[in-house]
Amino acid sequence: MRKQKYTVMILSFTICFGLVSCGRREIPPADLEKNDESAESTQNSDKDVFDASMTTFVKEQDNITIDAQISIPERAKKGYAPSAEGQPLALREKIPQLTNQFFDEEKSVQSNFHEEDDYFFSLTDPETQSSLAYNNAAGFVFTSKEYEYCKNCIVTETFADVYNADQYQKLENLGFMNRQEAAETVRSVMEAFEIHLGDPVNVYVMDHETMEQQEDPTDVSGEYDPNIKKESWTEEDDTYYFYFQQEYDGIPMIYNPYSGQGYEVGEEATVMINASGITGALIMGCYTWEEKEEVPLISLEKAVDTFFRNYEGIVGVSYYVDQISLMLDILPGDDYTARLRPVWVFNAQMTGEGYSYDSRIIIDAETGEELTV
Repeated sequence: MRKQKYTVMILSFTICFGLVSCGRREIPPADLEKNDESAESTQNSDKDVFDASMTTFVKEQDNITIDAQISIPERAKKGYAPSAEGQPLALREKIPQLTNQFFDEEKSVQSNFHEEDDYFFSLTDPETQSSLAYNNAAGFVFTSKEYEYCKNCIVTETFADVYNADQYQKLENLGFMNRQEAAETVRSVMEAFEIHLGDPVNVYVMDHETMEQQEDPTDVSGEYDPNIKKESWTEEDDTYYFYFQQEYDGIPMIYNPYSGQGYEVGEEATVMINASGITGALIMGCYTWEEKEEVPLISLEKAVDTFFRNYEGIVGVSYYVDQISLMLDILPGDDYTARLRPVWVFNAQMTGEGYSYDSRIIIDAETGEELTV
């Protein structure tokens, strides 16, 4: 903005000088100040204009560097995004289908219902140690022995000393199915239960040989536990570990991972699948949505202004932003309800003395205010 302002000032001076040279009336200093204020007002007005054509944004100042790819879904490119209200999914009505899809033996599955409402429940098979729950935070959770074995083999947090997820990004596909087919299988299964997943944002290709090498059978206290160690690994254990994002009308959604928290893109919707089917899933914020209205969006420049206002000049911390996306935030409310609101999401790497981690800075795309816990 400063460069644009100087350009306007130079242009004003040139015009003034030309008028004086031609014997025209010299513009008084007060009028120059008015012209300068008008130019700045025009620049600020330009900032208010939502520009859907932007694909990149670059700005560097003090401790903040933004060199980002910009993602604006088609639905929002006219400068408006949907606002919607959510109710819990009616999954109790689909317990027979859930049981058939996720459990081997229907007769051994036990049901437990949340007494305070008509929505939430859990299903458990003691024989196979598999369980499925739709909890009162509207989270869809499915676990199995196969899922737990695989989880013991991977650490995805890049800041962890035992991080090893990069070992599962060397292969493109597994033998039982390519990754595109596997992702589509997952999406099709979840779609049947009204959970709408977009394209994967990340995938770990977990082959059995690498898992055997990386397995770490320790319990929650960090102690070795032979009871959770897998006896042997074969090709049947080969697994895709997908990170998705839920979508509403083509706009990706996030679930309250506000500023200052480490995160992984897509961690709100993770699914494992092997040759036998889905072995595990953790999908947060599963609601049925009813659109209420469209809300006007602030421009990306306005969101950037908020980012700089809140983080510029913080001593000892630097921020590097490589992606800015327009998304919908799932905001839980009272009585198990929720609502969707549009947000600008800044993927930022925060670096200080002795630490570095990824975080998401969330700016309300309607009000321009940062959203914090």
